[in-house]
Amino acid sequence: MPVLRLAGQPITVDDVVAVADGASVDLAPAVVRTIARSRRIVESAQASGSPVYGLNTHLGAGRDTVVAADEIAAFQNRVIDNHRGSIGDPLAEHEVRALVFARVVGFSLGGSGVRPELADAYARLLDGGPLPEVYTTGSVGASDLALLAEVAARVRETLPFAAGEALAALSANSYSIGVGALAVAELRALVGEADAVAALSLEALGAVGSGGSLSPFDERVHSRRSTGQQQTALAVRSRLTGGLLNDAERASSVQDPLSFRTVPQVHGALRDRTALAAGLIEAELNAPGDNPLVVPGLDDDEGVLLSNGNFEPLGLVLALESLRVALTHVAAISERRTAALSSLATPLRRAGRNAVPGLTWYAAAATLAEVRHLANPVSTSATTLSEVEDQASFAPLAVRLLQRQIELCRQIFAVEALHAAELLRSLETAPTLGRGTRDLAADLVRRIGEFGTGRALVADAVKAVSSAGERASIDS
Repeated sequence: MPVLRLAGQPITVDDVVAVADGASVDLAPAVVRTIARSRRIVESAQASGSPVYGLNTHLGAGRDTVVAADEIAAFQNRVIDNHRGSIGDPLAEHEVRALVFARVVGFSLGGSGVRPELADAYARLLDGGPLPEVYTTGSVGASDLALLAEVAARVRETLPFAAGEALAALSANSYSIGVGALAVAELRALVGEADAVAALSLEALGAVGSGGSLSPFDERVHSRRSTGQQQTALAVRSRLTGGLLNDAERASSVQDPLSFRTVPQVHGALRDRTALAAGLIEAELNAPGDNPLVVPGLDDDEGVLLSNGNFEPLGLVLALESLRVALTHVAAISERRTAALSSLATPLRRAGRNAVPGLTWYAAAATLAEVRHLANPVSTSATTLSEVEDQASFAPLAVRLLQRQIELCRQIFAVEALHAAELLRSLETAPTLGRGTRDLAADLVRRIGEFGTGRALVADAVKAVSSAGERASIDS
């Protein structure tokens, strides 16, 4: 099993994916010293008797009520138990691993003030043993308190929490950051899948009719445009290399429909916003979000605990909202390309020669309606939770809606790919396809006709498209 050592280096989205996929986590000696120093500052504040939120005071509206010294230990358990209010379906194992890892990274930064042994106990959850069951719903995006309380309840079975540690364990957006990182990683793959399907549709358009112009993908068109737009144009050109559309003698229409012509702009926008979201997730991952925040002084044992609002991840949530809107546009032009391909397949259906049910296009249109609905903002849904906790970002909901959109978009892309493959399959002479589309087309043609229902066919096509997204990358 691979081991990821936390040694103060920047942690990336790829690191989160690695741990979610099974890597264990180790704390370097320097990080252990950072955590220990932070803990000494907390213990010094406790010994001084000065009121510190969550250390020797109650929480929320009870922030000005002091916790008696002989109640500190029991108070930790009450904090954990009172926050175990999450409901809904359990998270998948890889999501729980991402959540736990995000909290361990937070501990390693020294802003939490927990003991090194507590940070280590959290890291040991990632060693392959049974994970705590964590439920989807319960956080409003002002720290994922309810979800993290389930993890804390598991840890305290082997290690009692010391003063201030219960709040420190809960005071983080670990679900939104950890599972958000997994969603961003999925989007990186998804945009490659969308490129592969769009390229195949271009070839089907060119093989059956006069469409399939490569002019919109010419690098000169995109030379001063965004990185994502340039990457998309290059990705599609790369996939089409060696295929029929590269034939200089082939006559083609002056212009294809916008859903074909604007792939670099639309897919590129998704790429750009995915990169932005990844940067914001990594910024949150590598900066302490604790409240109160332990801030070291010049000397080893000097420092302060500062009340703050770093648990408000609105910048990240707005990036996730933007991703959902961008993804809706990518899904929308896919459905429009399917409509164009379906029109070209009308003679096949009239002759009874089609194997892809005609109404899979309708299914894609219905799925797109849901994708569009999921693009609605959630960050504007703030509600007053108490007289103190009166602002919320709803970050976890933003993540969950994005995950659902990704799932639905894969179905929309699969329907488009099936329509393109069926048109190519119908030709008497098989056309020459590009290096990045020929395997996908062959895979889909083989699958077409093997399934008794459109649902089963689309589900299988999702797998084929996913595999194609991993092949013939823009670097090939």
